[in-house]
Amino acid sequence: LRKGDFWLARSVGVSVFVCHWVGFAIGKDFCGSLARCGNQRQTMSIVNIYFHDENIYNVEKKPPEKPPKPPLYHSRFEHQVRQETKSSKDAHRTMGFSKIPLPGPSEFLKKNCGPRHRATKSAPVRLCTAHKPPVPKPTESAACQVLKVVDFKKENIKKVVTTSPKKARARYADTRKGDFHDLERSGLMPIYMCRPKFGKVPQYLTRRKKDLIAQKERLIEECSQQKPRCSYISQEERVDLLKGLKQNWEKLQQEYQSLPLLTDTVPKMIRKAKLENNLKQLEKDILTIENNPYIYIYDEESKDS
Repeated sequence: LRKGDFWLARSVGVSVFVCHWVGFAIGKDFCGSLARCGNQRQTMSIVNIYFHDENIYNVEKKPPEKPPKPPLYHSRFEHQVRQETKSSKDAHRTMGFSKIPLPGPSEFLKKNCGPRHRATKSAPVRLCTAHKPPVPKPTESAACQVLKVVDFKKENIKKVVTTSPKKARARYADTRKGDFHDLERSGLMPIYMCRPKFGKVPQYLTRRKKDLIAQKERLIEECSQQKPRCSYISQEERVDLLKGLKQNWEKLQQEYQSLPLLTDTVPKMIRKAKLENNLKQLEKDILTIENNPYIYIYDEESKDS
């Protein structure tokens, strides 16, 4: 660098070096020979000198200065007003001085020196007077109690005389030197046959038999009240039914004969098929009635109910 450039770079700081390094990184022709870029460095340094904002005093920013507050307003009659208000006020004017003399400074409050208020003891009072009397004391109960002298020997003699002796249980032995067993539970003695209920029908069986008879009678009554599900058709009803079926067959046959020969539409085809089915069903019913002289009718509604 030239001497003038050195002093310019010293005054600017690192800005000239940064400009040359940035120019080299971008690819511009800032870093040629020193003679070629001398004018450029001088121009850049001059620009930084006259137009830069760098200053050492701006490194540490100072807080903004607050403007001083204006002085408060004080009236010139302030002292006069205070004196007038004090002159109209006196201590203890409303209630007066206290009647109790104040304690001296040496008589300050100490521990356990204040007045103590204790409750006065009163006699116990019973609110509920309907309680039972108290339990007597041992001395009182001993005076009232009368002790009886019991002769246990005589009492035992009386018990022995009055008590009935125990009956010996009936037992049996298997052999002459065998074990003894209870005779009542062995089944060798007639116990049950001597009872009054032996050989008689138990009461629960008689009650059950009566209940079954009553239930059977009730069912018979209910069946008699109901209508019979099957009914027999007499010969007159059979002839009338046969005539009615034949008349219906003749009417349907006339309608069927009056149909047009050409059935070219769907309604005509449906009507023709319906008439044919009805005629077949009537012919089937007439045939069954003619072949069966005895006919019974069964009611399905009564079965469902």
